[in-house]
Amino acid sequence: MQSTPEPDAKRAAELCEKLREYAYQYYVLDSPTVSDAEYDALFRELQALEQAHFELATPDSPTRKVGGVVLPQFAAVQHSVPMYSLDNALSDEEFRAFDERVRKLLKHGGQGDDLEYLCELKLDGLAITLDYQDGSLVRGATRGDGTTGEDVTENLRTIRGLPLRLREPFSGTVRGEVFMRTADFERMNARRSAADEPTFANPRNVAAGSIRQLDSRISASRPLSIYLYSIVNAHFEYGLQSQTETLDYLIRLGFPVNNERRLCEDVSAVMAYHDEIARLRELYWGEDKDALPYAIDGLVVKVNQIELWDKLGFTATAPRFMIAFKWPEFEAATRLHGVTFQISRNGVLSPVAELEPVQVGGVTVSRATLHNLDEIRRLDVLVGDQVYVKRGGEVIPKITGRTARERDGLEQPIAYPDACPSCGSRVVHDERAHNLACANRDCPGRLAQRLAYFASRDVMDIEGLSEKTAKKLVDAGLVTDTNGLYGLSREELHGVEGFAEISVDNLLAAITSTRKQPLWRVIVALEIPQIGAQTAKLLARRFGSVEGLQAASQDELKQVSGVGPLLAQEITTWFADRRNRELVARLQHAGLRVSEETQAVGGTRVFDGKTVVLTGTMSFATREQLKAWLEANGATVSESVSKRTGLVIAGPGAGSKLEKAQKLSVEVWDEQRLLKFMRTTPTLPNDKPAWWPK
Repeated sequence: MQSTPEPDAKRAAELCEKLREYAYQYYVLDSPTVSDAEYDALFRELQALEQAHFELATPDSPTRKVGGVVLPQFAAVQHSVPMYSLDNALSDEEFRAFDERVRKLLKHGGQGDDLEYLCELKLDGLAITLDYQDGSLVRGATRGDGTTGEDVTENLRTIRGLPLRLREPFSGTVRGEVFMRTADFERMNARRSAADEPTFANPRNVAAGSIRQLDSRISASRPLSIYLYSIVNAHFEYGLQSQTETLDYLIRLGFPVNNERRLCEDVSAVMAYHDEIARLRELYWGEDKDALPYAIDGLVVKVNQIELWDKLGFTATAPRFMIAFKWPEFEAATRLHGVTFQISRNGVLSPVAELEPVQVGGVTVSRATLHNLDEIRRLDVLVGDQVYVKRGGEVIPKITGRTARERDGLEQPIAYPDACPSCGSRVVHDERAHNLACANRDCPGRLAQRLAYFASRDVMDIEGLSEKTAKKLVDAGLVTDTNGLYGLSREELHGVEGFAEISVDNLLAAITSTRKQPLWRVIVALEIPQIGAQTAKLLARRFGSVEGLQAASQDELKQVSGVGPLLAQEITTWFADRRNRELVARLQHAGLRVSEETQAVGGTRVFDGKTVVLTGTMSFATREQLKAWLEANGATVSESVSKRTGLVIAGPGAGSKLEKAQKLSVEVWDEQRLLKFMRTTPTLPNDKPAWWPK
């Protein structure tokens, strides 16, 4: 067999080292030093070398993350140390009881006076365990039943953030959580929807299902993330004294670790942090996805001193030195009266369960989502069944299954409509997408949903134009497309039920104010498939106007970060449609801003080229309002602090992000410094918004 030429072998080793270092900087330090294009070029060069000389393709090569192995079955893995589940505390009282148990046990041993707790976020994902030998990944497994899991090594290798070779020759077992960030989940669902593929219900199910795929190419196609949080036998084998030391050591080895955590001296500090994260979680489930980048269902609170863990020990099922301090989710049983179908702005008819009203966690629930036809089949529900309905983590209550009550024969199959409930047009049954859709592009039900989307806070932000109001406007024949909002008169609105003098004036004023909204909001409002706020901002910066975006070639579009071949094609296809171009012309005629204002008063935008992180809360504005203002002035607003961060704006309640900024010597402004800057420095917008500090 011909040996590999020395220059090729040397280059391959060099590329592996570079790619591992770049991955460490990107995933662990959150401080990338090369562009995606540079990384991809090096990656492809290594692929080419390994294809030419297969012996170079080592098991820990960065190229192994692309997937391509079909697993015939999962082998059983016996865990060297059991993966215990955690006991839950669902209230302050239950957490206090946990603390009292810990202190009582330690007091008997003459310890516990200097007890500390480390609080980490409890991600809603899949627990996994990883074995490394001399710094290389040799095996990965699921938790399984706690003592025996499934060997999913090949699937775990596909996760971009997971190092296959560590920065030190570590041998041992680490554990963590595989999850999916909300932004990645939404982008993936948008791509699937555009390709007429069924969408997923939530990130947790996708993460768990992706790791248990028999074909690792499927795992590789999913945008999975991972955080590591423990080392088995950290104290006895590695001399680590605390959980904080363990996390620092994991980072040193090259593992991604969640930076959102807090060391607390007592119960009160833990509860304060629990309340702080609860507020962020409420914003998240209130559809402010910027509040948290992923779904969580509680805190994991651990005794920080590892030497105390052995003294506290375990129950039959859980460790005594840590607990899941969760927020309660609520579930109740009720009767399914029927299923109606609600039309969306893209014409899809979504099934909605009509329920016998029931109290679920203090809220009366009479409707719940059934997602799509595939979900109905999976749940195997009939009209008349007793079903469980759940609320808590989900924004909209959902049905989770049938009760154990036997059917009495009076139950009826769910009837699927042949005609659109809004306009009576033909309904198309799409088996691939597992849904029904109205074939009428001008359906009034679709139009009402489009108006509500256009007016929503994250698009044009028209206060007072709810879905109910949009339907009234459509039913009255006053609006036939989104542009029609700008032709409404006081006389017409006075003729609509429920509109009085004040509400008419408020709505017209809110509509008029949208003419000052930035270009990126107009791009989002166009409803080009797969384009959300972040992509729209990048497109607005790159092309400067809707006209520039319309004229861009697919090659030019692909130069924008996050725009791949499919999205570039979606954009050009959208603008190729005559009706869409006419809509753009009408919106421009109505006075909407279709070009970007790039100059602030007296010069360039004041934050051009600066990465800014917001943390804590401000008394005068929401995080979203400040983020929009910063971006209008050229800033890139990031969720995490790194060496590339130029400024951290920290309000009351700032936690780990502020601590990291101070550690990295990043400039920090408090609320008073920010207020002074805003009052004395010319910035965009020139016409100050309603929230602007007085």
